[in-house]
Amino acid sequence: MQPTSVSSPAPRRPWSFWLALFLALALTGSVLLNILLGLAALGNNLDPGIRARFDETLLDGEHYAREKVVVLPIQGVIMEEGDGPGSLRSVSRIRSMLHAVRQDKSVKAVVLDIDSPGGGVTASDQIYHELSRFRQETEIPIVALFGDVAASGGYYVAMAADEILAHTTTITGSIGVISQIPQVRNLMDKIGVEILTIKSLDEKGQPSFKDMGSPFREMRPEERKILQGLVTQMWERFVQVVAEGRKGHLKPTQVRALADGRIFTGKQALDLKLIDALGYQEDAFRRARELGNAPQAKVVRLQHRETLLDLLGGAGFSTGKWSTPLRVLERATLQGPRMMYLWSGS
Repeated sequence: MQPTSVSSPAPRRPWSFWLALFLALALTGSVLLNILLGLAALGNNLDPGIRARFDETLLDGEHYAREKVVVLPIQGVIMEEGDGPGSLRSVSRIRSMLHAVRQDKSVKAVVLDIDSPGGGVTASDQIYHELSRFRQETEIPIVALFGDVAASGGYYVAMAADEILAHTTTITGSIGVISQIPQVRNLMDKIGVEILTIKSLDEKGQPSFKDMGSPFREMRPEERKILQGLVTQMWERFVQVVAEGRKGHLKPTQVRALADGRIFTGKQALDLKLIDALGYQEDAFRRARELGNAPQAKVVRLQHRETLLDLLGGAGFSTGKWSTPLRVLERATLQGPRMMYLWSGS
């Protein structure tokens, strides 16, 4: 009688096998998901990288329409500084959005939704340059729509548009330059604080202009003259940009007469030919469709999608705690004299 053989149980797979299987399945799923996202992005005529950074919100028209009018927001104080929490990244935001629009072949017109009191001289000029170059290179028309406020730098950037519409109640204008420097020497005398400044001298051994604009001492007449010359030069640039933007509507001499810092309502701005028409959002959309020869185009608003890095303050576009004009001026004066195309209301 032969002995009965008993089969031994199959060896159990080690935990490393199951871990490897799980990772392989996860990797496969991730690849498939990225492929689907890529196909969806291509279906919207935007590359996956662009689609990952921006959201589109339908404002008007049918969602299935192939042609688009894109609304780009220019809101809050126009500044470009820092990468941390509370940073103001107006130029970077607009540059990224314009890059996204360039990749989207279905875009037939752009609407600038401007609600800004202005901001930094250079930041405002950079946005104006980016918009002008975009308009020239793509031949995509731009319509500017003013909200509550489109003053100083907010008006400056609109000079890159083909047409400008404003609400009757819009506050605009404020064509001018401002630089505010606090003076705290009297306060320091009262509390017994003295600032000792060691600075380089000029070639004759006399005090130099190294600490020009210091809040801790009285400004010398020659220093005031230098700063006033810089402000005047920035003002000349503002007048030049407005004269170019309103060419055919206003003569340079007329622009100069209006460039004294005054603000205007939308109705007054229309009477003075600083804008082209009064209207509401639907009027701006209609005019953009007309200029873009796309009567059935849908209107979408492009917004930057906040990432985890943005929320942690890595490279966000937040307007932050310094978003009001007075706080921006406060920050600018703490960092030193700064030229501003800004209506502060103060």
